[in-house]
Amino acid sequence: MDKSLSADWFMEGTLDFEYKKYVLLAWLQHVSREFAEVRLYPSFSDLIFHYNNLSSFREEKRRLAEQFPRRLSEEEFRQMRLVQEPQVDDSLDLQEIEAIIDYAMPEIRQHLREGKDIYEYIDDQVQIEPVGLMPLYRKEGYLFLRVNPRRHLKIYEYQIVFFENTEANYHGISLSYLDTRSLSIADTPEAIKRHLVRERPNLPNPATYLLYAPQPFPEEAALLPVAKRKMLSYLKAS
Repeated sequence: MDKSLSADWFMEGTLDFEYKKYVLLAWLQHVSREFAEVRLYPSFSDLIFHYNNLSSFREEKRRLAEQFPRRLSEEEFRQMRLVQEPQVDDSLDLQEIEAIIDYAMPEIRQHLREGKDIYEYIDDQVQIEPVGLMPLYRKEGYLFLRVNPRRHLKIYEYQIVFFENTEANYHGISLSYLDTRSLSIADTPEAIKRHLVRERPNLPNPATYLLYAPQPFPEEAALLPVAKRKMLSYLKAS
């Protein structure tokens, strides 16, 4: 079973409604299994992409239909560039594609709601707090990750990064794993921060945050992606 859908899955290859329905539902079954294990990513971001892609396709078709009040020809359809270098068959049946999209969007939307619920649950559980005195410059520093009931911290170096593309500019946050340290009465988050300052003089006064999760979540597939977004929002608000 494929674990992903191509960007133009709904109009490539065999254009048969039942076949495309099978392809979609097989992928959504995989998504449901991932969500059942609280493995949010990459399935959640894939759902968002495919829903927006279908929505954009439908909107572009509507816009063209308003400009040209007649049924779109296959040649006009081939001009709708929603994905790079789409391979469009000459025998496209636009009505079949419309039926596929009409079926797919509610199905994807239902799984999006499920993913959103999982995301919000994790986001509500995770807590962030500063460690020690905070500098004015907070675009880079350390993130300590502690997951209950474990008695250790995972240490990451974080950096705010800036992305630029043709549609929008936005900020993100990158994490680089450094080390894992045990917690004790003597080795508190504040003490570990002081050790880091001595060991890594390139950051003499680092912004440092403790991110606490009261229960384990899959780190790469759920906790860290949610934590990165939560921390970025926290930094913007502080």
